[in-house]
Amino acid sequence: MYPILKRLLECAECKSSCVEKGICDFAKEELPLVIKLLSRVFKKSIDETLDFRYGVLRKINEKMAIRGVLATVGLEELSPFLEDREVEDIVVIPGRPIYITRKSGKEKADVTAELKTVKSLLKIAYLKGVELTTSNPSLRYGLKLGDIRLRISLDLPPVVPVPQAYIRIHRGKIAVADMIKSGFITEEQLKIVYAWIKEGRHIVITGPPGSGKTTLLSVIDDLIPGQLQRVYIDEADEFDDDTEKNQIKIRNVNKLREVYASLNRNIDIIIIGELQYEEHFDAFKTAVEIGLQTLATMHATSVKDALKRLERRGISHENLAIIQLAKRYGEGIERRVVELYAS
Repeated sequence: MYPILKRLLECAECKSSCVEKGICDFAKEELPLVIKLLSRVFKKSIDETLDFRYGVLRKINEKMAIRGVLATVGLEELSPFLEDREVEDIVVIPGRPIYITRKSGKEKADVTAELKTVKSLLKIAYLKGVELTTSNPSLRYGLKLGDIRLRISLDLPPVVPVPQAYIRIHRGKIAVADMIKSGFITEEQLKIVYAWIKEGRHIVITGPPGSGKTTLLSVIDDLIPGQLQRVYIDEADEFDDDTEKNQIKIRNVNKLREVYASLNRNIDIIIIGELQYEEHFDAFKTAVEIGLQTLATMHATSVKDALKRLERRGISHENLAIIQLAKRYGEGIERRVVELYAS
């Protein structure tokens, strides 16, 4: 074991000379021990730990990097779905078949979900500082594995009969040009959205689940000049760490308190993520009222429904813009910007 551990640590430390030295050239029969040893190597946070493990495994064998890093945290059951670049969503309910969403539509996988997978996801939530209890039976958090980002939603009884997980998969970085090419948004629509950003409008991206709201929000973030300071509240893990952007990421804290705290940071834009619970709407409303340009996403099937939902939360329409998305099933799943609204 010691010789392999020594080589593994050398592999982790080496740079461009790895291939020449042959340090990371492990035999197939050595890989199970490599994964076992890596599962005992920790960094300051679970995010840094997974990033480190993935980086080492990618040097050893890029094709098995995802599978290997998932095995270090008890999530090997998810490996086939994350390796399949057509899979977008995974539903894990112990004792029931795993259901997935491909770009072509939804289907039932030939695998029965195991309770240990959900338990492993709960353990990672704990390591990220997120607590799930019977008094707080639902939560979300993000994970990054190479160019894959996962948004994980966990539910416990009494909200659901048995513990279960829903996993949304974002693969790689989507650029503005990619969205135009795919037909998701037109150049004319994009010009309007860009004008809204420059005008300082508060923008809410609305649509049904899986319509691309967070993906579009990330693209809009790229349109904002890099020197403007932005604060990400809640779904911070879903946005790239970009040295060209003036970023502050806030995770798992009182969202309303962070809006007020941002006044001391002299920030320009607040990105709240999804408007889902009372605290999200309260944070959005407060940010708008104190003059901070605010961006968010929200579930709604039409602009009319979105406006009603915001009105019920006491959020003014003044200086507000809404980007309405739609998702349709045909030969594949089609996602489009179908309406733009500005007050």
